[in-house]
Amino acid sequence: MITSSQNSSTSQVNKVIPLLEKNYGNNLDSDYTEKIEELDRNFNYSSNSSAYWSEPEHSILYGTPLYEQASQSQKLALNHLHWVAFYKRVADSEIETIHYNTITADCLMAANSDYKMLVELLAHETSQERHHIHAFYQVNYKTTKSLLGKKALINPVSEQASLHNQKSFKVSNYLSSAANLIATMMLKGKEQSNSENTKDGKDANKPESFPTSGFVHGFSGQSTQSRKQFFSDNWGSYPFLAANFYAVRYMANLLLKNHEFGIHNYYKKLQKNNEFIASPTAISHYHFLDESFHTTTSLFMARDFYKNLPKPSTYEKLIANLAILQTQQENFNDISGISTSRFLSDGNAIIFLMKLLQSPVFDMSSQEAMQWIEKCLCHEHEGFHVNLKVRNKLLSELRKFAEQLDYLWPVNREMRVMASGGSIKKAIKNNIKAFNQFSIAI
Repeated sequence: MITSSQNSSTSQVNKVIPLLEKNYGNNLDSDYTEKIEELDRNFNYSSNSSAYWSEPEHSILYGTPLYEQASQSQKLALNHLHWVAFYKRVADSEIETIHYNTITADCLMAANSDYKMLVELLAHETSQERHHIHAFYQVNYKTTKSLLGKKALINPVSEQASLHNQKSFKVSNYLSSAANLIATMMLKGKEQSNSENTKDGKDANKPESFPTSGFVHGFSGQSTQSRKQFFSDNWGSYPFLAANFYAVRYMANLLLKNHEFGIHNYYKKLQKNNEFIASPTAISHYHFLDESFHTTTSLFMARDFYKNLPKPSTYEKLIANLAILQTQQENFNDISGISTSRFLSDGNAIIFLMKLLQSPVFDMSSQEAMQWIEKCLCHEHEGFHVNLKVRNKLLSELRKFAEQLDYLWPVNREMRVMASGGSIKKAIKNNIKAFNQFSIAI
């Protein structure tokens, strides 16, 4: 006998799956990935070095005292390095996404063979991500080498992580302890369900072992391997939690869209005026269009698809909320005064700034570089206010999304962790602490 609740669930499935299938078809019909591949193959920095790649406000140190007195060539370099820094994180995030697309697709397919189309959709998106990653790393490598020299390419992730570790944050400590404790007490020896990967052994479900600083894992020094393994095991084992991963992925999509939409508009403006369009600008434009399909997938999976599944257990709700809480903490906990695409403390960028200011771009002494870093990080300036405006817009969009997930705790539904970091005074205080620690260390 078919109950009314079963009828309701079937009706919801009939609504969501066709929408995902249509989005998949539209993605298959597009050629944006192919255009990115062509731009990737033909990129060289010298042919693109004399043009802005985005609006000037999308520049490292924009609004700081140093930017105000920088030469035109220095401002162009700061604009290009902003693109590099942003897409380094996007590329790392897409590396992580490839892994989670795979394990969640396996989980859903094991739960219901009717989800075969979802597996194919996610496989296609994963293929596109690989081409995106190659293009970003190609542009980043050639640009960084041209502007900063080969030394700047040595170990940027580990250095960044070491400074990020200096920052103390109670929510982060709580999350690490809670996740590890739950993993030990509740999952040890417990048979995992649904994922074929889990049935074949845990090794197939391990997250990427190399360090990334993407959206999902956060900075490698802050997110322990056990926590990465913990969320990987859960997103790959329970269909509800597989759907929850797409809530995290949608938050990453919103962060990307929030920044990349400006570059997309910049591309359209140049095109309308028949002006030169730099290859990285075009890559951003086509990536924005490509990712619109991925964003739609994330939204339908996160907001609608989970409602077709059996109601989550208390445990599943707990893990889903820990995942969203961790995402807030690791990606949205501060205001940057040096980059419109950062929502983290600027303290973990000091090593990069030292390399930048002592590179051929500025050619400063160590002492002079330290003086300018102090001026740019430890005192209020226009850059903080520009970035606060960008941040508040994203906060509003994230809250609108979170309101639609009925399983979230208030701290997640209202994005309270992100909201608590919306203070310029607090950001400057954190920067001063990090700067003083760095000054002692060198």
